[in-house]
Amino acid sequence: MSEMENKNFYDAASSFYDQMINFKKNLETRKAAFEKLFPEKGFAADLGCGTGVDSIALAMNGHTVLGVDPSSNMLETAKLNSKIYSQKISFLESTILSVPQTYNSKFNYVISLGNTFANVEGTTIYSTIQSMYDMLAKGGKCIIHILNYTLISVQKERIVSIKPDENNYYVRFYDFANGQIDFNILRFTKNNCSDYSLITTQVYGYKKDLLTKIFDSVGFRDVNYWSNLDGAAFDINTSKDLFIYAVK
Repeated sequence: MSEMENKNFYDAASSFYDQMINFKKNLETRKAAFEKLFPEKGFAADLGCGTGVDSIALAMNGHTVLGVDPSSNMLETAKLNSKIYSQKISFLESTILSVPQTYNSKFNYVISLGNTFANVEGTTIYSTIQSMYDMLAKGGKCIIHILNYTLISVQKERIVSIKPDENNYYVRFYDFANGQIDFNILRFTKNNCSDYSLITTQVYGYKKDLLTKIFDSVGFRDVNYWSNLDGAAFDINTSKDLFIYAVK
């Protein structure tokens, strides 16, 4: 998968992404979680910010926020959302790896949720985590989220979720072939199933063991592995999600 193909996928998804994830409900959940995780106000970077739900939640809690995403369409929606919620947020169109070095050591908190790291191409995963480490000030904290691809690789469950909104159904599902994982979003209207769109992108199923080695190698300390943002223990055989919390 090329970087451009991945960008095109999220550019296309931007038109319905907020409806698919229930933006308002997610905003409330994230705001409450971040209040507990980051009680002291500081500078925060949201890597792979999408339409801005995490950036806005951080800003509502009093942090100074930079939202980063390679999709221009996602960022345009994020800017609109930040205005709707009356939050002043800076946005940068960039991959994590391409964030300028002028941002190094600037942030007290760096987050990357929503399975963003599964979009990082295989040859750049080490340098991408290194870039995230470099952005943090000494003592800064990071949290990343990725699905538990150890469990996914065993179960080979194709359906990720089926969710409705007022007018549409959204089916998120995988294709597994030749060692590759493709992630798909099928959207169709409730009143006319032939009115549909299907978009696809390759994802990279990074597993806990590899991520642990990279986090240790780049210099993170106090690395913790959770199954949710409340800090529940991660079980590689049963947990759907992997959250990695670490300190620089």
